[in-house]
Amino acid sequence: MEKLDRKWIAITALAFVAGFTTLAAAAATVTVSQKNRTFGPGNITIAKGDVIRFTNDDEFLHQIYTKASGFSFDSDEQSPGHPLVVTFPTAGVFEVRCGIHPKMLLTVTVK
Repeated sequence: MEKLDRKWIAITALAFVAGFTTLAAAAATVTVSQKNRTFGPGNITIAKGDVIRFTNDDEFLHQIYTKASGFSFDSDEQSPGHPLVVTFPTAGVFEVRCGIHPKMLLTVTVK
């Protein structure tokens, strides 16, 4: 019985680790630069649950947001050199803009 218990524990632990690894690998991180008052790239497609890491590569503040049914966010002011990480949990097409520089536009398609 003790041998069976150890085997069961080992199988359960392996299944847990395999499941956790699969979940951890499922979400991707995409980096979007904010430089010269633009997002680079200007259009991206990601999977539901993926993360966008916005890097402020400019010499001034940015403040990014999106407002859509089902998902919205509004960041604090983002200083130069500081990243901002946003998870997109909902499928759809989102226009991400800068509250300080209204001509900045990033279109994010989440599948």
